[in-house]
Amino acid sequence: MKNHMGISAILLLTFLSFFAARAFSASITVPYFELITRGAVNNGLYELSTKGEMDLLVSGGYKFGGSVILNYESTSLEETASSSSLSFKGASVVIKNLLSVPLNLSYFVGENDTFCSGADFTNIFGSIPITTQYSGYIYFPEGIIYDGIQTISGTGFKFVLKPTDNFLYSLYLYQDSNITQTVSGEESVWLGHYSADFRTMINFEHLKIEAFAGATFPISSYGYYRGGLLFYSANESVEFLTQIGIPKWDPATNNFGINLFYLLFEPRVHMGLFSIIPTFFWHPGYYHQQETNELGSFDVNINFLLGDLQKTPVSGGFENNLSFSTIGTQQFIVKLSPYISLITQGVIWKIKVNAEIWPFSINNLIESFIGIKAEF
Repeated sequence: MKNHMGISAILLLTFLSFFAARAFSASITVPYFELITRGAVNNGLYELSTKGEMDLLVSGGYKFGGSVILNYESTSLEETASSSSLSFKGASVVIKNLLSVPLNLSYFVGENDTFCSGADFTNIFGSIPITTQYSGYIYFPEGIIYDGIQTISGTGFKFVLKPTDNFLYSLYLYQDSNITQTVSGEESVWLGHYSADFRTMINFEHLKIEAFAGATFPISSYGYYRGGLLFYSANESVEFLTQIGIPKWDPATNNFGINLFYLLFEPRVHMGLFSIIPTFFWHPGYYHQQETNELGSFDVNINFLLGDLQKTPVSGGFENNLSFSTIGTQQFIVKLSPYISLITQGVIWKIKVNAEIWPFSINNLIESFIGIKAEF
């Protein structure tokens, strides 16, 4: 459900030339690189298809800096004639320490911050990763790939205040590109709708809280509203992560109820290098301002893990997954999935095999994944 805007080669060259002219302060990095090969039976043949995605970040400057993110994404890299190409994902220019206080002002276009995924505690505060592993294409190859509760996308301004090393407050005022319309069968951004979102983050070693609230006008009779909370706590042997929120509520058309909620609960019990991690996930009726068609779907995933990639180069185990889907022909699906993960020279590998034990079908019995993730 990402809303990437196309960009011409001329605009690409203009951006890159601008930063190249400031090579003394600019840097080019790949903050996200992922390849996932999925194997599954199709028409009696066991087929492999590879999804690839990469972000290219060009950034520079300290006092007055900017950044451009370009994205490449393909759902089938085997199709050499694919129309997938490098596209514009987002750009921003930031003025740091505005008025000589710890306040940054950014002007941005395109995709910006994601709320309540947990990743920003690592990106902003440098904490250990706390995000759930129950996310991404390996777990949702045919549905929506959820990442946090809300992602800012549009054109506008961001104010960030970080008064201490443990607190952050941010305000976003922007034209919302998540609002779309369909004209003559083509979906496009519905310009002229504006959003305001406020986020706060609290970071301590064993306690982390992120909360946000936002609204969109003028749309519908009373506007759209959203909000969410991430809560994380930990001690030596137990961690607890919860993400709870409403990605979109239209008071004029939606009755307030459980179907609006994004709910994820994940306790993690550690006994040395052995861990048991159950994840309970209720799919929301709306996500990124769009209807999901997954209303009432929920998952229960239990991960039995041996090892920890934070401490050991290899980990593995098996998962037991129960999914209730409102969109498939088969509502209940039960899978057993052995897997192994390892780190080699900065690359994280994950090899996983799904065995669908209910409903039993030879064609759907085995599904395999090989995934790699890196940044450089």
